[in-house]
Amino acid sequence: MQPAVNQYGKPSTEKANADEGQNGLPPLPLVCSLDRDVVTDDAAFRDLAVDWNHLLGRSPGGSVFMRWEWHYTWWQVYAGRHDHLHIITWRRNGELVGLLPLYRQACGIVPGRTCLRLTGTGELAIDEVATEYGDLLVDSGLQAEVCSLASEYLLQFNGWIHIEMPCLLEGSLLHQVLVAGGRSHLRVRSAGLRYRLPLLEDEAGYLDSLGASRAKRIRRSQKAAARDGGIAVTTITSAACFDTAFRELAELNHERQAHKRRKSVFASARFQAFHRQLSRQLFAEGAVDIVRFHLGARLLAVLYCYYDEVTCHYYQSGFTRKDSNRYMPLTLAHLMEMQRNREADRKYYDFMRGEAPTYKEEFNCETSAMVNVSVYRWRWQLSLAIANRRLRAGVGKCLRALGSG
Repeated sequence: MQPAVNQYGKPSTEKANADEGQNGLPPLPLVCSLDRDVVTDDAAFRDLAVDWNHLLGRSPGGSVFMRWEWHYTWWQVYAGRHDHLHIITWRRNGELVGLLPLYRQACGIVPGRTCLRLTGTGELAIDEVATEYGDLLVDSGLQAEVCSLASEYLLQFNGWIHIEMPCLLEGSLLHQVLVAGGRSHLRVRSAGLRYRLPLLEDEAGYLDSLGASRAKRIRRSQKAAARDGGIAVTTITSAACFDTAFRELAELNHERQAHKRRKSVFASARFQAFHRQLSRQLFAEGAVDIVRFHLGARLLAVLYCYYDEVTCHYYQSGFTRKDSNRYMPLTLAHLMEMQRNREADRKYYDFMRGEAPTYKEEFNCETSAMVNVSVYRWRWQLSLAIANRRLRAGVGKCLRALGSG
């Protein structure tokens, strides 16, 4: 098979695939010698923990959602019996310098063939953990080389006929790798926007940036809460406290979703199992917290947040609907959590992905496009996927019209 020529300008320099004169091409200079391996069993996945997180700290695509703990826990909870690990690693002199955590999922279109997905993705919507900002992890000094190798390897379609990568930041390394193969049958769809707020100002300056009307309403709610005794903030003090806080979060989230006639993801046993296992691993490192906001004996709001060195990622929440106009519980909770993170010298408060219109627009965030990327081996797959999406959209429109009639 001819190596995929991509935006990095050359085929692989990998040891296993660097045959001189292959396909009539002149031999290429060896930029660096990298050894590729594919992890396919749980024991080897477990043994990657230390190297994986060390690489994460050196990778520009790193976030808390790319930690080894997140992906290993997801695999333990969500992997199906027809799913197979396919974690690609690249090493230089034994040191891990590149990693792409994938698995192969049975594909119903062609028997015996599979879809290649990121670990942390592909579960049912009712169980969804929302693994966002998935990316290729790579040592910052070897981006071009590892990206070139990754592009070539993925586009070989060696045992898979479809690549599905959801919720990527547009322009991320993995997004670039997937679009590099111009000869492939590529489909890129909007996945909404990331809403992220730089924590540059104190709260007073930030409120002024929101506009006079919104700032006035927020300050009115702050004064009302202060007159009624003030809002107390409680954080998790031990891993053993997590279950109580998680249960309170789930109850408030269910109340909120029931009002919207939607099912809360906290009703999923798998979702709960994933977070209970994950929290025990991340708590000791200060990478997770469930922050509760009380007004006297009343629980007004709960925020479930993940943290890395410079960012607080707001992941889930619940808040009471009672007196919501008076106290604006979710908004005040966000403001207080922002202040906690300013004091911790973090630079960003990340509201994560949203689809406009969303309340996240009211916080004056900067936005970045997010995309779902699909790559197909054959053109007919792409045509079928587009036709299926149009059909489903048409059926949904008809059902909504019937429901409102």
